[in-house]
Amino acid sequence: MQDDRLYDEKELEKSWLLSYSDLITLLFVIVVVIAAVSSVQMKEKMEQVKQAQDKQEQQAKDMSNEIGIFEAKKKKLEQEITALQASRDQLAATTKPVKTEVEHHEKSMETMKTQLSGALHEFNIDFAETDAGLVIRLPEKVLFKSGSADLEEDGKKAVGAIASILQKFPNLLRIEGYSDNTPIVHSPYRTNWELSSARALSVMREMVDTYTLPPTRFVIAGWGEQHPLTPNLTPEQQAENRRVEIVILPEKEE
Repeated sequence: MQDDRLYDEKELEKSWLLSYSDLITLLFVIVVVIAAVSSVQMKEKMEQVKQAQDKQEQQAKDMSNEIGIFEAKKKKLEQEITALQASRDQLAATTKPVKTEVEHHEKSMETMKTQLSGALHEFNIDFAETDAGLVIRLPEKVLFKSGSADLEEDGKKAVGAIASILQKFPNLLRIEGYSDNTPIVHSPYRTNWELSSARALSVMREMVDTYTLPPTRFVIAGWGEQHPLTPNLTPEQQAENRRVEIVILPEKEE
């Protein structure tokens, strides 16, 4: 009996080792579990961090692409603005000479009208502005005898006054002869058309031969009884229709 108690006491003294061993095992298991859980959580967090980093990198890449597109559009816009400015400058450079030429032409025409008005005043002859140009109407009684195409002295003076002014300007000229509807009777010309053409040519010859205006500036036309100013119903109306018109054209000799 004494030996059995002794044995039990000895076994009892060793029993705490088992409990301690179980405790240590349990703690180890707990540590392992905690470590495993922590590892999973750490992995998940690292994955989240990686996803967040990838997202930020993608956003930065997208922003960089957008900036690149914006810069490309900005550069293209700057190029278009530069091209527009160049076109504007070129247009301004082209328009300025045209504008200057127009202004010079208008000033030249005003000068011509002023000088013509003074020169024609003594002959009681006026001029009119038409779509074709400045028209000077010279009546037959100033220029010619009835049925003749030879300039009278007064006619030469009137034509000379006009030619002296036209020498200063390069405008082209159209000289047109007109008659009434009375048939030709005592004249070297068989028709009014031939007479009106000869009279226009006579005026041109005076300007070319006496006042050295270049023949290249002239166009001659004989209209005869066509295009009357009045209906040819009275002698006064017929006299008004017998005329030579000098048309000063806006075009200039090259």
